[in-house]
Amino acid sequence: MIWARSCLIISVLFFYSCYSPQHVPDEQVLAQIDGKAITIQDFIRRAEYSIRPVYCRNSNYIHKKIVLNSLIAEKLLSLEMQGRDDKQLNSSSFLSFIKGRKEQAMRQIFYHENFFSKVTVTEDIIQKNYELAGRTIKVNYLNLPDMEIVEKVANLKREGFHLDSIYLHLWEGDVPVRDIGWFDREPEEIHDRLFQNNIKKGQLLGPFKTEKNTYLLMEVAGWTDQLILTEMEKELRWSDTKERLTEKKAKKRYLNYVRELMSGFEMNLNSKAFNNYASIVVDYYLKDNNDKEQAINQMIWENEQIVPLNDFDQSKKLDPSSILFSYRDKDWDVASFNKLLQSHPLVFRKRKMKRSEFRSQLKFAIADLLRDVEITNRCYDLGLDNDWRVIANENQWYDAYASKRHIQLSFSEPVETQQILDYYNPLIDSLQQVYSKEIHINTRVFEELDLTATDMMVTHRGLPYPIVVPSFPIVTTDDRLDYGSKLK
Repeated sequence: MIWARSCLIISVLFFYSCYSPQHVPDEQVLAQIDGKAITIQDFIRRAEYSIRPVYCRNSNYIHKKIVLNSLIAEKLLSLEMQGRDDKQLNSSSFLSFIKGRKEQAMRQIFYHENFFSKVTVTEDIIQKNYELAGRTIKVNYLNLPDMEIVEKVANLKREGFHLDSIYLHLWEGDVPVRDIGWFDREPEEIHDRLFQNNIKKGQLLGPFKTEKNTYLLMEVAGWTDQLILTEMEKELRWSDTKERLTEKKAKKRYLNYVRELMSGFEMNLNSKAFNNYASIVVDYYLKDNNDKEQAINQMIWENEQIVPLNDFDQSKKLDPSSILFSYRDKDWDVASFNKLLQSHPLVFRKRKMKRSEFRSQLKFAIADLLRDVEITNRCYDLGLDNDWRVIANENQWYDAYASKRHIQLSFSEPVETQQILDYYNPLIDSLQQVYSKEIHINTRVFEELDLTATDMMVTHRGLPYPIVVPSFPIVTTDDRLDYGSKLK
């Protein structure tokens, strides 16, 4: 049973303008390294949105200095790679990946500036939802094939039968059960029906039509309300409730914008070529989790999903010049489409699907990709490629992988973490001194920053590149800031 979900990412960003390339605003800079900047947001996200190694995982001052030294070291290694003509960093696949990262950041800023930031939610609406925000509702549910069976089940329910007994009689076993919290991203129709003050135990809700043209019936089995004890917890729930309501309202406006943007455009599939393409790529996209994990671990770029497109067609059954589809008076052949995938991997609406569903889900994924292409073009028109946040994000990913490449070239075979640290600790110490005059740190801001000691790997579902930040750089355990100068 697939529960439809939608996830639009809210990036907490600042201001933007549409002029020439912008430098990072001075108030956002934590450190500068020979023209490269580490922003305050970079520091916090790299420390808290990825798993830190044990030697800097805590929240104390020493570990905070190791974090900063590690991020500065990453920039230093990237600077060292500038003098090398490295085929990997200059490859079309890597440059396409960086381009894709840039364009994803552009779309996120576009959404935030034009929709999320323009939403106003009144306090009375927040208060009304605040009371329900701590609630988790337990539901029994049936997924039924047509309205005729829905009506029969509803009649049995009206006669006093519960869904669990109906399910036992029709299918045997236990009725499917699900817990749904107020913050869960369920379809709006389901969410609105569930989270009302007058909801009753045993109440039948639905039918709700699903993406597969089946019908959901749900029975409220009960609920729990999480108690709020401290003032800080109250403030946090209020803030989270406000943000969720803002996102919900912004998403509505955004989807209306997208419908208007895409109106009049059609994607016409070439059935023969498309079916042939789908039959070949299905094995890649439907790999089980173990195979996917192994494939990713073998890839040169740790923690990133750069799709090996040439692996799709090992039997060479696809003609690169065969036309997959036409869109806006342009024919997209296999070669041009695969090139587009290098900067924008496909995103499937369903996380798990049967083989028989793949063709239809592939059509949706291609349509969503073309939607993103249109939005990206709009972002370029607005000059968002010159926005400092986009440039900073692009540089962050490039520098992270240039640093990884430096490490890879330093060893002829895979090595353990301790071997990397044994090699790089003295090298980073040396580079800190070499570049000392080019390193400036805003020590006042650094002293004020706090980090948590909570392990967390943050991902954003529904995006071509779901990993939010590069993996934490493991190159130094140095906890001294005895180089560089204070940033004025």
